[in-house]
Amino acid sequence: MNDQQPEGFQPSSATGGDNTASYNKRFLAFVIDVFLIAVMLMFFMQYLGIDPGQAADMQSAQAELIKKLAALSDSQKMLLTFSPMISFFLLHGYLLYHQGQTVGKKVMGIAIVTLDNQKPAFMALIAQRYFSQWIMGMVPVIGVALRLADVLLIFRRDKRCLHDLIARTKVIDLSVKVAVTPNSFVA
Repeated sequence: MNDQQPEGFQPSSATGGDNTASYNKRFLAFVIDVFLIAVMLMFFMQYLGIDPGQAADMQSAQAELIKKLAALSDSQKMLLTFSPMISFFLLHGYLLYHQGQTVGKKVMGIAIVTLDNQKPAFMALIAQRYFSQWIMGMVPVIGVALRLADVLLIFRRDKRCLHDLIARTKVIDLSVKVAVTPNSFVA
C-alpha cells in the first residue's frame, strides 16, 4: 500500500461514477465533529474553573462568568484562547494525519483527498484547509459572513467549499467505487 493513501482506500476497477460525498454525510460529519469539540471545550472550562455556576438568571450567570474570567492567570487565559484548536488536534489530529478524516468523517465513511484522490499532506491540509477557516472566522465584523460564504459554496456542482478550493481538496464517499488512475486510491 502507498503511504499516501487513507486507510480503507483500495484501488478500484469499477467504471465511472462520482465518489463525491453527499451533502447529508458531510453535514452529519460536521455535526458530530462540532458536538465532540463542544464536549472537549466544556472539559477545558471545567478544568479552568469557569464552568457555569448555579446562577438563578442569565444576568447573574453572566456577571459570575465575567468575574471568573477576570480571575484567570495569563497562562490560563492563553489556554482558554487556544482550547478550540487544542481540542481539534486532540480529537482529529491522528485521523487527519493517517487517513484524511476527522472523527465525524470516519463515522460517516467519508474522507478528504486531493483532486487526484490521494491523501493530502498533513501540514498542507491543516494550513490550507483548516487554518484558512479559522482565520476567516476571526475577521472582525465580516468573519461570520465569510464563514457562511465558505460553507455555502458546497452547493456548487463540484460540492467543494471555499476551504476545499483553497486546499485543492475534495471530500469523497469511501463506499462509492469509481474508475481510477494507477496512482489513485479510492474505495
